[in-house]
Amino acid sequence: MSETYHDRGMLKWLPFEALEAQAEYHADLHTRMAEEDRPRLSEDQCAAMQYAVEEAWMKKRPLRVLHFENGRRRKIAGHLSGIDREQRLLFIDDAPLAFCDLVDIRVL
Repeated sequence: MSETYHDRGMLKWLPFEALEAQAEYHADLHTRMAEEDRPRLSEDQCAAMQYAVEEAWMKKRPLRVLHFENGRRRKIAGHLSGIDREQRLLFIDDAPLAFCDLVDIRVL
């Protein structure tokens, strides 16, 4: 009789969730495992995002912005309400986004 081992991954540790410290450790572990590295953008990607921002500003069209925050990518949709070149911020519906956190910008 052939038996194959099936790794249960994190399931084998679930009985220990009764311990509060263990539960906190698992929650922290899952959060860290889901985190991504900050993406590096090429010059072409930066130029395309700049073009999208200029188009949205001139034509008053909404944007969909993908930005990097706390190890994850987040989407925001809205209208461009301002640009602060000095502090390197883009404002989408008055919510500030740092230029260095932007991953992708699309005009809707």
